[in-house]
Amino acid sequence: MHQKSFILKLTAFVLVFFLLDFFISLFLLNGLNKYYGLGEKTDIALVGHSHLMLGIDKESIENETGVKVAKYTREGVNVIDRKIMIKQLLTSNTDIKTLIYGVDAWTFSSEGLSSNSYKLFYPFLEDSAIDDYIYNNSTTSEYLTKKIIRTTRYDELLFSSSIRGYLHKWTNLKFGTIDLEKLKSNIANNQYRKIENSKYNIKIFKETLTLLKKKNIKVILLYVPTIDLLSNVLDLKYDMTINLIDKIALEYDNVEFLNLQEPWSHNHKIFYDPIHLNPKGQVTITKELNKYLKSHGYY
Repeated sequence: MHQKSFILKLTAFVLVFFLLDFFISLFLLNGLNKYYGLGEKTDIALVGHSHLMLGIDKESIENETGVKVAKYTREGVNVIDRKIMIKQLLTSNTDIKTLIYGVDAWTFSSEGLSSNSYKLFYPFLEDSAIDDYIYNNSTTSEYLTKKIIRTTRYDELLFSSSIRGYLHKWTNLKFGTIDLEKLKSNIANNQYRKIENSKYNIKIFKETLTLLKKKNIKVILLYVPTIDLLSNVLDLKYDMTINLIDKIALEYDNVEFLNLQEPWSHNHKIFYDPIHLNPKGQVTITKELNKYLKSHGYY
């Protein structure tokens, strides 16, 4: 009798646990979709990592253009991750006409970006392409845990993004101005991110642009400014990468390269750190992007 009672209680506990797990994860996923603009009727989409996230204000673009914008930007994502993100966008947002892809001098470098960035995609495991991506990059136990217990797919960052989605908050919270003396010291001690262009990353980048061309989507490769002290020390490799991005853009009739380095890389007051803008910088560069979109007939 006691054993039967224990089994019933255990069954009830497991049932309640998984029901709560399902509905909490559903709530968080809905918030994430709102934050990234997934599943919405959007004409413009922004795709990139934190450089673009902090550099462009999507609400300003919406107010200026009168069209909806999806801002699908994730911390530390590389070109492989972004290809997955774009595939996900093309499935969920079928009205996209223009995609703004964040580029910088390290676009084809793997060093400096998170090697665990696949974990950012845990909430979207129900998407078959993302399921395969995570399965191929994670351990078996890790994969099965995320599949079975849905709330384990969310860390503090993803939880915060979900809540920001419900609150409709896309603001840049990186207040302050770069410490130039510290940056100069780091440069003197050879402590800065190097450029190491990978042929594989270039290949993935081109595959992504080809995919967008097949979908008849216009692409703007947007270089949100990085500080001049960094580009100066990178010298020839910096110039080679910029020229490479420009050359690749010319290979596609649907792609344009908008490089906002000049004159803004010299305005140190708009930088939070060497590659990220503060709120003042975001306002400045978003205005430049809005001018470009208007003058080139994007709305």
